[in-house]
Amino acid sequence: MSLQGHKLYLLFTPSMAGPRPWRALEAALRGGVDLVQWRSKEPDDAGFRACRDLCQQHGVPIVVNDEVMLAIRGHARGAHVGQDDLPAEAARKLLGRLWLGVSTHDTTQIEAATRAGADYVGFGPCFPTATKGYEHGLDPAVIEAAAFACKLPLFAIGGIRPDNVRRLYGLGIRRIAVCSAILRADDPEAAAAELRAAL
Repeated sequence: MSLQGHKLYLLFTPSMAGPRPWRALEAALRGGVDLVQWRSKEPDDAGFRACRDLCQQHGVPIVVNDEVMLAIRGHARGAHVGQDDLPAEAARKLLGRLWLGVSTHDTTQIEAATRAGADYVGFGPCFPTATKGYEHGLDPAVIEAAAFACKLPLFAIGGIRPDNVRRLYGLGIRRIAVCSAILRADDPEAAAAELRAAL
């Protein structure tokens, strides 16, 4: 399965999805989310399995944040690591043919992720975001340079909402990763559909 067709990546954090996280996830999948990352600060194997199974019902791949071994033993499609997590080279060796995603913040990190064998990169923060505590987004010129220089599928991340995603499109961005824009929306399905339409 190729990553080329995937555009709307949901970073699914159950604690951010209100009292009915599974209903929010299913709504997001109906709305057009085509890639999901399992992101939980606490170990939650049952939650992961529920997320994986729901994604499978919709034909959507699931990637595990940070926990490479959970991705392997849990039969996920891959794992995603940050700059302060397991080094990308080590994750690549463990994952074999599974997908590897790497968080990046500049073109130097993108180049390093590419050399390490990443299948895609997350790039940001594009806008201020409380989720990760970034008070400022990257300069638009930096985002544009990354979008055109990156040889891998690049998912823009950080503070992306329906009202600003078109600005990123104008900079060459064709894929986005979001969390609160969908999970905290009154209508997650409509929010996902609006974001996808903007792409």
